[in-house]
Amino acid sequence: MSTQNLKNKNGRLLALIACLLVTFCMGTIHAFSTLIQNIEMQAGVGRMASSFVYSTGLLNVTLAVFFGHVLYRKFSPNVLITLIAILPIIGLLFSNSGSWFGWIIGYGFLFGFSSGLGYGLSLYIVSSITKDKKLGFALGLVTASYAFGAVVFSMLYPMLFKHFGFENGYVMGLGILSCATFVGLFLFITSKVKINSLANMSNKNSSIKPKILKLWTGYFLGVFAGLMIIGHAVPLISSYGGSSIISVTAITLMTLGSGIAGIYAGWLSDKFGCKRPLLTILIVNSFSIFILSITTSINLILIFLILIASIYGAVISIYPTLVSHLVGNNLSAMVYGRVFTAWGAAGLLSPSIAGWLYEQNNNYNSSILLTLIMSIAAVIIIWNIKYSIKH
Repeated sequence: MSTQNLKNKNGRLLALIACLLVTFCMGTIHAFSTLIQNIEMQAGVGRMASSFVYSTGLLNVTLAVFFGHVLYRKFSPNVLITLIAILPIIGLLFSNSGSWFGWIIGYGFLFGFSSGLGYGLSLYIVSSITKDKKLGFALGLVTASYAFGAVVFSMLYPMLFKHFGFENGYVMGLGILSCATFVGLFLFITSKVKINSLANMSNKNSSIKPKILKLWTGYFLGVFAGLMIIGHAVPLISSYGGSSIISVTAITLMTLGSGIAGIYAGWLSDKFGCKRPLLTILIVNSFSIFILSITTSINLILIFLILIASIYGAVISIYPTLVSHLVGNNLSAMVYGRVFTAWGAAGLLSPSIAGWLYEQNNNYNSSILLTLIMSIAAVIIIWNIKYSIKH
């Protein structure tokens, strides 16, 4: 291998590590469950109001990915990573006021947008610097890193709160992730990689729009079950007589399973393309939901909850690669931004619908049946997508 090729390879590796570090830090927004009770006590609000802080965050994650291609075109990655690092710190000025509105602005808007920008930018950078035959695995690593950030900070935040109090512990937590993001910025600058320019989609709308509609619908239906299960894992387990220890164990294993499955699914998409693994995963998802609907064994319920959450991680890992294969790498950032709104819609709707159905029936049977129907519909949608790799 020549010296220049070795430098390029090392540069790409540094850039990948930088992106993994950024997404790890920005994935911590999903450790919100460790904050919710403290926010309620600090701001003097109820569960619905405190949950709205996270809903606002999810909305802004989605908006950041949707509009990300505009920012990628106008600003360099160095500027954007700097923005990603400082927005959560600026948000502290609002959340430290102790008011509900301050949390909405600081956590929901600023941290939420920073999280989505970090995730979307990392996907864009990694797509630009990775060879096609390794693209799925690389994007799977990015998605998994985003999930692992939530896992680690779900354990770190309670430790910080116990030793330093909620307000100081939260400041320290954000300080850690901001510093780590700046380390990612240093690694990216050191890598000296060149990022591909984005294409304009205006002259290709007629051929791209039908693909976007199918991809959006398949994504919405495919992740609905996973998001519902993750959002209602604790009350669902409790409704079957599971203990709080089982609930905590389930959430930890579900999140870990989601991240690990994302890496493996990315590797599968490199070996077999995206469509076959995605179809297989969604069929297994439908089978798992069906078993969940008929079993009453808490051990089986735990196993299939972890499996469904892992499948969710696999789906969100494969989808960026699927979009890149179908529309080409130069359009993937723009198209994925639009398709990603399906995740945002499912994230906002699935927990609410599941909660409403539970209140109507005093059980989760109707919710599980709905997710089964939607998972089967996702299989049909993905089956009908014409798959070919566009370079």
